[in-house]
Amino acid sequence: MSGDRPTVAPEPRRNADGTTSVLTMDAGIVRVACPTWCFVEHGYTVPPAKAEITHRSEPVWALADTPEQGPTSLVEVSLVQWPYSDRTAVLLGVETDDGFLEVGPTGAHRIADALRAHADHIDTMAAQLVNLRAGEGQ
Repeated sequence: MSGDRPTVAPEPRRNADGTTSVLTMDAGIVRVACPTWCFVEHGYTVPPAKAEITHRSEPVWALADTPEQGPTSLVEVSLVQWPYSDRTAVLLGVETDDGFLEVGPTGAHRIADALRAHADHIDTMAAQLVNLRAGEGQ
């Protein structure tokens, strides 16, 4: 096999004890015990480094169904953890315009506060729309 072609990772193997065996590029076979919230199958296109093994919860999207555009997704959040890295704490993953952010409890609360404040601003602008459509404030 060519040196520039990546090795294809085998499918992860479920073990009788509930763990999953994952082939890694640096630590061989690693038995992964998933937390109850982890929904990933731990299948990788190429063998990951052990530190790249990731637990993720199912993503949850804030959704809106507008009469003008129909259903749309606004923001995604999920739990995320790299159990074999130097960052083993469970974090909140948030999909943003800047990419995928991982934050702890304080950051999660600040994001929730910002979303509530933004929701209040959107409500204020919706009221302004009603007034503008009624001919006021033009």
